[in-house]
Amino acid sequence: MGSPVAVIAGLLMNLAGVILLFRYGMPYRVRTEGVNYLITEDVDKREVATERRYDLLGKLGLLLIVTGTVAQIAGALLI
Repeated sequence: MGSPVAVIAGLLMNLAGVILLFRYGMPYRVRTEGVNYLITEDVDKREVATERRYDLLGKLGLLLIVTGTVAQIAGALLI
């Protein structure tokens, strides 16, 4: 029998990670293929801050899913 605490903690981390990914989306980079673009509009600093927050929380969601999976594996292997 494994460690139920590690398994339950892993399940809770997975749940939190999935909720974050559904809410804030998968973090990814838009590929520019080496092309530089000239932006002639004013940059909205609030929009940039919102994009950064969404990117950070998406990465946190992925990290929680990976950490939760590792905790579940460790809980299943502990005697």
